Amino acid sequence: MPDDEFYHTDLIGLEVCDTGGTVLGTVRSVQNLGAGDLLEISGPGLKSTVLLPFTKEAVPTVDLGQGRIIADPPEGLF
Repeated sequence: MPDDEFYHTDLIGLEVCDTGGTVLGTVRSVQNLGAGDLLEISGPGLKSTVLLPFTKEAVPTVDLGQGRIIADPPEGLF
């Protein structure tokens, strides 16, 4: 499997941090509404879940060994 492909089950439950290290939440599910995968993220500071595009721009790093995702979300998403 290429380095930039992941099983949905490997992503669910991973902690999501921004590039500064602030915890944004946890991956609750992986959605695909036709335009590509979206990570559904829930967290204590969020009123509802947030859908983060699973692209190289928005998710530059997936570290399965550390159990986390480093995200660079679009402005205003969180």
